[in-house]
Amino acid sequence: MHNEYSEIELREMISNLRLVKDFEGKLTDESEIDLTTYELLLENHLNNKYKEIDEWLNKLINKNGITKY
Repeated sequence: MHNEYSEIELREMISNLRLVKDFEGKLTDESEIDLTTYELLLENHLNNKYKEIDEWLNKLINKNGITKY
């Protein structure tokens, strides 16, 4: 499970596991671990994504100055 998943893949796997959990009322221990792992991977992915955007915006502001809206 150390593969690199895209945001879309993670969202789909999380959604599928949550649907199974809602339908059956529970997941196996292994599936619960998978769900938690995918949720943490998605959170980490999003944190990195927003960090990259923040860095890009900061470089743009430093280069061009602050823009008023």
